[in-house]
Amino acid sequence: MKKIVTALIIVLPLVFLIALFAITSVASVSADIPANGLVINNKGVGVFSFDLANYQNKMYEQDLGVEVLPYMAKNKKYSLKVTDANTGEESSIVTLEDDGSFALHDVGVAKLTFTSDDGGYSDSVVFNVGSSGVLSYKPVLLDNAGNAITLLDGDDTDFKANITAGSYVLSGDFYPSTATNVRATYKTANGDAIKINEVSGKINAHFETDGIVSIIVKDAFGNDVEKTIKLNVSRSGDVMINGREASKNKNDTSTVTAPLGTTSFTLYIDSKDAESDDIRISGAKDAEYTVRKLSGASDSAYAIDVALAEAVNSPIEGLLYTIRINSSSVYYFKLSFADYAFSVYSFGNSDGNADLVLLDETTTQFSVSSDPDDDLSFSWRIDDETVAQIDEQSGKYCFISAIASGKTKLHIDWQKIENGAVKSSGTITRNLIVTKPYTSIMFNETAASHGLGKLAIANQKFENGSIVSAEYITKLFNNVLGKDTSQEEIAYPFENIVFKSSNDSVLSVDTTANGVKFIVKDTGEVTVTAEWIYGERFGVKPASFTFNAVNGTYVKDYDELKKATALGKQIVLQEDIYLGEKLTDEQGNPLYSETETTQKLLSHVKKIKTTSDYKYYTNLGQEQPDVYVCFEFENDVFGNGHFISAEYITNLRGALTDTVPAYALFKGPLNFVAANMGGIDVASVKAQDNISFLVRKNGIVLDNLTLAGCDDDSLYTVDDDGNSKLELTLLNEKGTTLEVMCDATVRNCRIKNGRTAMRVFGRNSIDATGTVNAQKERIRVTIDGCRLHTAREFILKVGTNRYLRGNAANLAPSFTDASGKAYDKHNTSACDEYANDDYFANNYILTDVTLKDSVLSTSGLFSVGMESHFSGAMLDMPTMGLNYLNGWDGLAATSYPARLRLVGNVILDDWKELAQVDSSTLIEVNLKSDQQGLAWLELNIPEMLKEVCKKAGYENIISRLAGKEYVHGGIAFYGGGKNYSVIDTSEYTFESMKQYLVNIGVLKGSSDSNLKMQGEMLPKAAGGENFRFVMFDASSKFNAASNHY
Repeated sequence: MKKIVTALIIVLPLVFLIALFAITSVASVSADIPANGLVINNKGVGVFSFDLANYQNKMYEQDLGVEVLPYMAKNKKYSLKVTDANTGEESSIVTLEDDGSFALHDVGVAKLTFTSDDGGYSDSVVFNVGSSGVLSYKPVLLDNAGNAITLLDGDDTDFKANITAGSYVLSGDFYPSTATNVRATYKTANGDAIKINEVSGKINAHFETDGIVSIIVKDAFGNDVEKTIKLNVSRSGDVMINGREASKNKNDTSTVTAPLGTTSFTLYIDSKDAESDDIRISGAKDAEYTVRKLSGASDSAYAIDVALAEAVNSPIEGLLYTIRINSSSVYYFKLSFADYAFSVYSFGNSDGNADLVLLDETTTQFSVSSDPDDDLSFSWRIDDETVAQIDEQSGKYCFISAIASGKTKLHIDWQKIENGAVKSSGTITRNLIVTKPYTSIMFNETAASHGLGKLAIANQKFENGSIVSAEYITKLFNNVLGKDTSQEEIAYPFENIVFKSSNDSVLSVDTTANGVKFIVKDTGEVTVTAEWIYGERFGVKPASFTFNAVNGTYVKDYDELKKATALGKQIVLQEDIYLGEKLTDEQGNPLYSETETTQKLLSHVKKIKTTSDYKYYTNLGQEQPDVYVCFEFENDVFGNGHFISAEYITNLRGALTDTVPAYALFKGPLNFVAANMGGIDVASVKAQDNISFLVRKNGIVLDNLTLAGCDDDSLYTVDDDGNSKLELTLLNEKGTTLEVMCDATVRNCRIKNGRTAMRVFGRNSIDATGTVNAQKERIRVTIDGCRLHTAREFILKVGTNRYLRGNAANLAPSFTDASGKAYDKHNTSACDEYANDDYFANNYILTDVTLKDSVLSTSGLFSVGMESHFSGAMLDMPTMGLNYLNGWDGLAATSYPARLRLVGNVILDDWKELAQVDSSTLIEVNLKSDQQGLAWLELNIPEMLKEVCKKAGYENIISRLAGKEYVHGGIAFYGGGKNYSVIDTSEYTFESMKQYLVNIGVLKGSSDSNLKMQGEMLPKAAGGENFRFVMFDASSKFNAASNHY
């Protein structure tokens, strides 16, 4: 028997793992129960509306009732991320304060997503934040061309600005932009120096002087908030006329405008050379000019009152005028007579000349101004008072209340009165549009979370067993303030809402009486936008919704899943699905006879030929063995966060006996090699396992799907102290959860609960005896944004099924370059350089895996295993007459390499107690009670690790914390011979891991006889190659202390 086990040790596929990081025959391998969900218990419809102006009663996080599931989960911590509900970009609208309250900082639609630290499970709510009034504002000063003038912090005023003489407009940048009923008035401290229209904010700064103007705004709380600006006005020329530069060149001078129909108007002159009233003006016949010095403005400020003998009633352009200063200097300007230009303003109507928009159920202040700014009288009236009514008017001001959605005309009658007589008059007419007010709009789906990825929408469904067209109709909501409900559905015909698809060839949008209809035409990511046509006026952003359109069918149960797959349909899950049917009761007792149970199980699986090395079986004269597959994906699957579980097929353990019954199909993996006595494998090294989910068709995408080899609660146990634990040994026979044998993409998925969670080992249907064609055989697999966790051995196993077969003279052949020179950097970190060697990459790498922005956690051994073929001497030797070693010859080889690319934020969250590290499933030993004298083979790995840590450079492999010892399950490059697999970290952004190269001969110096024997025997049997480990250690920032322990 000692020879049997010695031979086994020689061929152990993971000999170093056993020698360094494993304990055999561990009765229990437990881990803390992980989170498997997060819910917000008090979310209601998922939307909460707040008025910033009235946010006295704060909301607290505890009001939402955030809970991590299950209740036994060890780590119940979670984090909060706030994003813009429409764009998905990070937002500071809402923050969570130290006292647990939510602070509101801005208006908008914020999505609050709570995510569990463990497992990344999430749920979300939407905070719609608006304001019923202005909370704050900043003055805005524009020149005549609409350019903003820089406002600096003032000394004795709030702001100050340096401007040249001319016309300007003062207004405000109001916060929030969605506030309605903004009421602003304007004033000047010195009307002679600087004039300002108290309604429109238009400034006439004709003179070189300084003065103070103000804007006064009534805020949300009824307070008049005044902001003051000191204007320092300078001349741009020697002589200014109405703020424009007069010139000594009659052919190049400015034009000022006077109104039609009047016999008098005033011109304003600013001249640095005028020392008295010696200013003369000429140009129009039959006109009198009266010059007045404006001492209140500046020493150089004058007004010239022009009296015409007759009014000018028809437009005239470019009359040349002269100004003579002190009888010597002559300047020119041009005077035009034109109609008044009128502007009508209100909040949301800043253009002044366009149609006027009024929000329903609001009262809005309107104002009118004229150019030239003249002393006119105004009277306001509305055609249809069922649409809008005038509440109050006073000259330039008018307050109008919206009554109902619709259109009407607003008329403003004006008159120019001189000496009690009407000199001119007219009517200003604007279209007045009353529209439904939208504070912020959002799609019904905005408040929801959909697993790790986006919602998927299909265009077909099953009905009575047949596929028919499926409609997807969603709702659009307006978030409202000051009402009993926080949301109001925007109903057909979606007044003034425009819908757009980012790609009409993939999906188009239609509106119906039932809601907004999405018409799926093809598969692809698409963004649908709903935009209020007046949104820009009132600061309301468009609503957008990004999702996956799928030219495929919804499925909601196992039968539909099988039918859709057989029909070659792309699949969108509507419900969680269990494969097969439930065959046991709650206690694990079978519901049917053993024969019937077996028949039912077989009806739910298929067999495929193993793709791993099966030479051991052919040596024994047996056929290529099979593995069972529960389900094969033959087209794209979009999960919407739902799960597919193989629980009913893989988990047939009795609840009381805790044994796997004889009729179970999933009983563990095939053998790579085994020692057999009396028909019993007394010890075996394992190969390919049964498979819950298989992908073999190129180009398949698995998106936002949870694949489980069994249910989480099937793994829950209670330890001797009454603590709930996750028992990993219950995964011994659960198989590989997901195996990929082709080019495929797995994104935003959860893969969990298997002996191995995910395995990628090369292309299907390759003749292992044929010549390798790397270009044809290579598979490229991308794992993006995924959570892979809970595996008995490895979470992700990467390797190839092709190899260079060895012989007694050369157990582990080398790969060679184009010149025939051997690549000799195998089993070292320098081997990674071969990834940049075109010859090596093009001819030898057969499996190329990209692991991007993903988290791997909770393994019994390591997060990632980079496996290579075994090449111990006993794998190519005769049986020495030992029948129990039959089939052991011709097995040694060197595997073709695989490449693992780590991209982005890949986290191997796999720290564990040293006492819980276990490899007993890799080498399954079935020793009888009379064989326990070989107990030295049941390795005491904690003591081995302590021995290894004595070696310089190895001190930090074990992390000691609070009296316990921990190790990190990182990436293991393992096998019995040369390992040429490479890792590419050029785009990896998480903390760099440490690399350890270890030879098991380090143990031969131990004072422990068993450790000493291992150190002496194992190197002779397994060879002298190093094993490579990429891992965090005690010196890493991501250490045991930071990893929730």
